[in-house]
Amino acid sequence: MKRRLNILCVVVLLVLGWSVGKSLYYMYIGIEMGVEKGLEMARNAESVEELERSKDFEALTNITAVGLAPRAITEKAGTLMCDSVYNVKSGEFVPVAHGLLMVGMKTPKSLGVRVLAGVLTWVSLVAIIWALVLFVRIIVAINRSDIFNWLNVRRLRRLGLLLIIDFGCTCLSAYLTLCSLRQVFGLEHYELELPDTVSSTTLMLGLVTLIVAEVFAIGLKMKEEQDLTI
Repeated sequence: MKRRLNILCVVVLLVLGWSVGKSLYYMYIGIEMGVEKGLEMARNAESVEELERSKDFEALTNITAVGLAPRAITEKAGTLMCDSVYNVKSGEFVPVAHGLLMVGMKTPKSLGVRVLAGVLTWVSLVAIIWALVLFVRIIVAINRSDIFNWLNVRRLRRLGLLLIIDFGCTCLSAYLTLCSLRQVFGLEHYELELPDTVSSTTLMLGLVTLIVAEVFAIGLKMKEEQDLTI
């Protein structure tokens, strides 16, 4: 049984490492492409003022991911497949409906919104790192057969709370960005929605972790009451 548990723990760590590694890889690719494009534009521009007025520079420094919901779904009108793309395999255009869009344009953000967005980003980062540390500690404790104790209950409660905090920060930050984008950008056949980066999976994991923590706590209290009775 312990061997099976160790295998499951290793699988969870591998999946977690793959997810984090994939995110870091794409972040690195994005930064590299941004630096190369920025240096190219800087070399072609005759002055800093000309560079800042460039549309390419504005798009590069104001990239925003936004989710799209066809109005045919939200308003029950129009055609669901409201766009088309060129299929290189068949050599013809096929109807599609987009679900995610990367747009690069300057959005109006007050100083307070910018400060709040920065704070939310750092809080989310600290929460997810702390959650990973707690997760590893719980796995180590389980591997040592030190499972049912109040220390692990506290760890599970903190882990669940941190996951919920991470979801809240990510959701609020994306919502602030969405509100700013809606002021200056709109599409004819789509409603702008929160992007896929805001996933309810994190919230669900946090709630499930809190439930598991309370189950552990109830079990420990029942055990303590039985020990006192005996």
